[in-house]
Amino acid sequence: MMAKPLLGYPRSNGKYGIRNTVLVLSMVQCSNQLTSQIAQKTDAIAITHEMGCVESDKSHRITALSLTRAGQHPNVHSVLLVGLGCEQTDYKKIKADIEKTGKRVEYVSIQQEGGVPEALAKGVAYAGEMKAAADGEKRVEIPYKGLVVAVQCGGSDWTTALCGNPSIGRAADRVVRSGGSVRMGEMRGFAGSEHLVAEHAASYEVGKNILEMVREQRDRFFRESGQRIEEVNPTPGNKEGGITSLVEKSMGNVKKMGSTPVQGILTLGEDTDVPGVWLVDPQSNVGPDPFNLTSMALSGANIAIFCSGRGSPVGSALMPVVKITGNPYRFKLLNGLFDFNSGIALEEGISLDETGARLFDTLVEKANGEPTLSELNGDREFCIPNR
Repeated sequence: MMAKPLLGYPRSNGKYGIRNTVLVLSMVQCSNQLTSQIAQKTDAIAITHEMGCVESDKSHRITALSLTRAGQHPNVHSVLLVGLGCEQTDYKKIKADIEKTGKRVEYVSIQQEGGVPEALAKGVAYAGEMKAAADGEKRVEIPYKGLVVAVQCGGSDWTTALCGNPSIGRAADRVVRSGGSVRMGEMRGFAGSEHLVAEHAASYEVGKNILEMVREQRDRFFRESGQRIEEVNPTPGNKEGGITSLVEKSMGNVKKMGSTPVQGILTLGEDTDVPGVWLVDPQSNVGPDPFNLTSMALSGANIAIFCSGRGSPVGSALMPVVKITGNPYRFKLLNGLFDFNSGIALEEGISLDETGARLFDTLVEKANGEPTLSELNGDREFCIPNR
């Protein structure tokens, strides 16, 4: 069966957006409040954070890269940078790098404008112009190579491995067969099943790199925390949900990649035009869901499928997040959170193949403009994947 037409926004750099947002991007923690005010007054999307000044060179390179890639994201129409005026962040470089993707980029500084009220007025004027321009553009049919799907799970329980993540894997296979791509992160969740991921590698070298990557993750986590990953993962919530060990959790985790060969590993902010399944390794010990979603968005994902057995409100400032659960009880209890119930495989005996096909159809509907519940609920997290 042919997939429905995919609708979106072609970008001048060859990428494709499935949203057309105006991004108000804080350059430093000192300008976070102003950034939020401008976004609220113009119905734009705000990104705030706690970085941007008094950072080591290594830390600030990650901050600058993350902010730049956020502004370059294909779902972003135009960008307003908001700073204090004396921050460590080099707004001129970030502005120039974002402009290379063909976007309009403006900058407002509290110090240069003479204070917060003045900067607010100028920022609202800029963002208002951008929003009017973005709203005036119409969706057009785009190729499925423009669909780049992040797959994620969090707040997992016993149903996640049985039908939640397997339905994502089957939907991911359909994405790749249609010409699209998949991004998968959660490196800390691979431990114990990394050999299964390596077996999916497109080449011997990629498989070897996967095993080495997980080994380095284990070593780095122990070096920096003095604990083994297994001591903190599964989480208390996972255990309450019936997951007994990291091996058990990871066996369910890796089902999200489906059966398509893994093409390779992308580092933080690295993108590729080669379709297929790609792993995203931010090369830091980040683990919670907002960091993983941000990492995959910074590597080009323009929509995500997120499975949660127990329920999680986490969303993304850069891409819509389609929330699913394999737990029929949780779907009914949290019906304002989940877009799809893969628990039909348990409750109604629907095959996993059919469940995955229905999830793929839901994914396309959301990509084509139907808002996800995370968008309607205002769940728009952005976490710089620093250590």
